[in-house]
Amino acid sequence: MKILLSLAKSLLFIFLILLLASPLWFKLLPNHLISPLTGKSALTDKYLCSYPLHISGQSMDPLVTPGTDITLNRCFNQTDLAIGTIVLFNQGQTLHLGIIRHILPLEPVVYKISDEKAPQLLHDVIVGDIIAITNQINTDNSIYRSEKDTQSFIIDSNDFISDIYLAKIPKGTGIEMSTPQKTTTFLTAEDKFCYVVYPKKKLSNIDTQIIDSSTQKIITQSNSLVFDLNLIPNINCDDFGDGKYNLNLKPGSYQWRFYLNHQVLADIHFKVI
Repeated sequence: MKILLSLAKSLLFIFLILLLASPLWFKLLPNHLISPLTGKSALTDKYLCSYPLHISGQSMDPLVTPGTDITLNRCFNQTDLAIGTIVLFNQGQTLHLGIIRHILPLEPVVYKISDEKAPQLLHDVIVGDIIAITNQINTDNSIYRSEKDTQSFIIDSNDFISDIYLAKIPKGTGIEMSTPQKTTTFLTAEDKFCYVVYPKKKLSNIDTQIIDSSTQKIITQSNSLVFDLNLIPNINCDDFGDGKYNLNLKPGSYQWRFYLNHQVLADIHFKVI
């Protein structure tokens, strides 16, 4: 037992040495892997939480001029995300630097973020996409001017869809052979799970989630879907089962959520039997 404990301490020491000596690769670690490592040592926190960044572009000029080296903090709480905070965020697998302009009190909270090159071009970002932040740069002189109040950014589902519901078709059939029947109860041995959408306009950046109602954990999700007007209604169906493309849902209660730019357009409760 003592040998194992000594070995574990040695491995931890080697890991910390490699971590401190390699600031480039640990920048690539996602935030959820860094959080459990912090709070144990001020020295390691300093390196784990620091995110050095060299500014080469002009997107934040003149607030942050090209050639400037800044250090952001990746160990932040959601309460630290205030209007005027500079953040590094991930969108489309690309990192961007911007300023929080508005905060939408939704579930999840949506941050409207833009840079100084195109200040009126606002990106919809959730906390999971924010890599690091800094409040050490004064943004009071930003050229952004608000043209709307925060509430005006919260969308009304009636502007985008005329109807949306869950439905079923018999297991083993396709939508070309069956008419989906509206339902919120599914028999895994007999039904296919479907959702039916009647869009009023082309919808892009749509995400869907199935959430366990008892735990609120996401069971499955689809991202960046597009719904066009040449298919009205849009019908999508999946089989129940444990295969790669099937819905592996145990009997229980669930919620199906339909998001546009992280805002919920539909939240439908259903049961699996």
